[in-house]
Amino acid sequence: MQDAIDRIVAPLLDRLDAAIPAGYSAVLYGSAARGEHRPGISDLNLLVVCESLAPAALRYISGAMTGLRRRRQPPPLLIEREEWERSSDVFPIEISDMQIAHTVLRGTDPVAGLTVDPADLRRALEAELRARLLRLRQAYAAGFDNPKLLGQAAGSTVSSIATLFRMSLVLADRPVPLQTPASLTAAGNALGVDPRAVIDVWENRGTRRCTPDLFEGYLSTVRAAVRAADQFTRGGL
Repeated sequence: MQDAIDRIVAPLLDRLDAAIPAGYSAVLYGSAARGEHRPGISDLNLLVVCESLAPAALRYISGAMTGLRRRRQPPPLLIEREEWERSSDVFPIEISDMQIAHTVLRGTDPVAGLTVDPADLRRALEAELRARLLRLRQAYAAGFDNPKLLGQAAGSTVSSIATLFRMSLVLADRPVPLQTPASLTAAGNALGVDPRAVIDVWENRGTRRCTPDLFEGYLSTVRAAVRAADQFTRGGL
């Protein structure tokens, strides 16, 4: 993983060092922070928090953005510090996930000290789960007998589904295992659903193929998770 950071993230940080001499915070989060990064499958997720993000600074780092696109990596989240400190109500999932695992690459830790309201997290969790459920239904209706199409739909959603399952543990105030299969198992227990289909899809996400039976199980599990998030009350799911 360190090699990927050196090759992909370091050039961006070098540009930022020159463009923002007053200092900034850069945080690696997601699969790389959890030690689960797989080249070609996983993204390198980066948050950059600055005092100011004037257009001139954005223009200067555009070259590094081109390099990220060339390597099929997402651009970093770029946000000004005042905006970030007031965003826990609109980014409760992202902040909660960073609080589970993140690595500070530059500056002070922008995640430390932020507090997420459980009500904000519950609403965001239900909304995101419902959005994934609708997308999965569309995919099944369009290609229920095509393992390749089903695999593309399952593989492109399972990382975000795994994140949402971790959030159910945060919402229920339960320990969150760092490794994804363990967190899916724990979240299944918290949600009262069988997580095996989600675990199978996650572990086989690099194949980009999914049998109709597995996809149906995945779809059913996400539907059950939506209902659990909708009916959540503090102290249990």
